[in-house]
Amino acid sequence: MPLDLKSRIYKAQTVGNVEPIEHMIPYPNLRSLIDGQNIKYGERVVYKDHNLTSNIIYDKAQQIANWLQSKGIQPKDRVLVKPMAFPLNVIIPFGIWTLGASVLIDNDNDTEKAFKKTNSKIVLENDKIINESEEFPTHYEPRYKPLLEDEAAVLIKNDIGYQYSNYNLLVNTNGILQEIDLFSDQSYCVNLKANSMPWLILQVILPLYSGSTIDSQNPTITIGNKNSDFLIKEKWNTIEETNPPTIYTCNENTAFLAINKKPIHLTEISENQRPLFIKGHSVMMGYLDQEQSNRAYKNNALYIAKI
Repeated sequence: MPLDLKSRIYKAQTVGNVEPIEHMIPYPNLRSLIDGQNIKYGERVVYKDHNLTSNIIYDKAQQIANWLQSKGIQPKDRVLVKPMAFPLNVIIPFGIWTLGASVLIDNDNDTEKAFKKTNSKIVLENDKIINESEEFPTHYEPRYKPLLEDEAAVLIKNDIGYQYSNYNLLVNTNGILQEIDLFSDQSYCVNLKANSMPWLILQVILPLYSGSTIDSQNPTITIGNKNSDFLIKEKWNTIEETNPPTIYTCNENTAFLAINKKPIHLTEISENQRPLFIKGHSVMMGYLDQEQSNRAYKNNALYIAKI
């Protein structure tokens, strides 16, 4: 990436004088998130419906990391993950991050095109991964410690590739956590398809990051497309005040942009109803298409053609 473009992206990720630097969040990468939660709350139930605890997720993530390494996957490689049944779909990303690799989500469901566009190394798509990985140790010795600025996820949607860093995912999770006012002694319910950034944030990262529990039977907070405490809206033309509040999504801002008219923490949007530009720590690390990035990052912001 040219230094000029890299500088413009960094300026778009800066809010006022607050640069996207490591002390803004408590974890240096996504691997450390699962490590830290296992140390503090290993017996805590993360997914109540399946009695899935933090230490079970940790152990299986270590096994998957060892299994991936046995398949020749290296840190910084991209691993294409197809939608799978629970609990595999929420464990595999942590196995990939434990290795130091990047999760590739193909919303377009075109494996051949996704491989070509992203140089992905392997596709994970069925339950045999769990059976094969169970033969491996529940301890993984990392060969590389990812930096916050390192890529952690790639999304392919409508033939557009979006890149996200470890920091993008962690800071966007932190932003939505603050806005929905979720605490560690609470539970929440959300059920999204495993093919989007909102799913990755809300159903994979947030329960560990917040220390709360996902519970479909008796949740403290519900999040969904209808009949919920918070409504998720992925396609929109204007940002409005609604009751119940609406969570507006934006792939260029990792996953979430605003709740009603309030931008999430460390995010700025243009004053008009349709955000022609965004700034902040959740601003993605770029499009896969460098020319598209070159056009979009300007005037210390990221300009978006449409949502």
